[in-house]
Amino acid sequence: MNNSFPREFVRALPKAELHVHLEGTVDAATLLALAERHGIEPPADDEAGINAWYRFDGFPAFLERYLTVTSMLRDPEDFAFIAERYLLAAHQQGVVHVEFHISACAHLIENNKPWPPIYDAIVAGCRRAEAVTRISWGLIPDISPHLPASECERAMTKVLDHDLTGVVAVGMGGPADTWFTDDFTPIFRRAKSEGLHSVSHAAEHGGPREVVFAVEQFGAERIQHGIGVLADPAAVQLLVERGIACDVCPGSNLALQAVDSPAAHPLPAMLDAGIKVTLGSDDPPMFQTNLLDEYERAWNWCALTKEGMRQLAANSLEASFAPADRVSAWMTQLEACDSDR
Repeated sequence: MNNSFPREFVRALPKAELHVHLEGTVDAATLLALAERHGIEPPADDEAGINAWYRFDGFPAFLERYLTVTSMLRDPEDFAFIAERYLLAAHQQGVVHVEFHISACAHLIENNKPWPPIYDAIVAGCRRAEAVTRISWGLIPDISPHLPASECERAMTKVLDHDLTGVVAVGMGGPADTWFTDDFTPIFRRAKSEGLHSVSHAAEHGGPREVVFAVEQFGAERIQHGIGVLADPAAVQLLVERGIACDVCPGSNLALQAVDSPAAHPLPAMLDAGIKVTLGSDDPPMFQTNLLDEYERAWNWCALTKEGMRQLAANSLEASFAPADRVSAWMTQLEACDSDR
């Protein structure tokens, strides 16, 4: 029996990517192009060097690199460039819909940039890719919880006062250390009043308490990661009963040492528990991965069949914030995909 990963079958499945950070999509070639454009000294002189720089040990080193990349996004066109580039690459993997997390508070507070030019440029880049591929997209401006809630609220007010046409939700980044001592909830209340959804990172390195807090306090309709939830059956039941998906990123979890090994990853147990799981690449070049690689990890770690791959793709479409008519059309296409490929 041939148990090799059916990459071309999975590529053909219409699927959504719901957990990917726009700033984290900057691959080596793009980083070098940004450095040249702005006369910045890059972390390395060639793509091999950048890729080596992207091999790091633990979350602090990852955050250092992420913030370095973010600081190299100087002009609005930089944001358009990386958004268009990633959507074109995602399309090549069979992705029909992407929901980009945007580090809005980092740009507004830490880099002192105005939001309207950033937003307008991201939308322009997404629309350029959409015009070529018909790929669908939405934006999720994220709160940065390492910053004071009062500052985040001022920044997110600027986000919410601008055009929201391309925005589908407000998100909460991680880690969750300050959630329980600072009050970020008013930001989510304001977002809901604007008709937006809510999502939140939770239980990546932490436990199920974060998941429960995100659902009950932030109104989270999806959880980014959620891999620590299994320690509390009540938290699992909360997700299952409410149909709240966890947007899991296995490659990221390994790279950031949220799990010790593939064998220790809770993905199989999450599926067995009935949690709706979608797969994401998080910050793909930084973790030396892409969405098809994440499906391959699920195939290998969970002993899934092609129908299991189809179900993960279906989960991603159903959990997305794309218009219902588009989701319905994609689901019809998904069912028609030939399992003999």
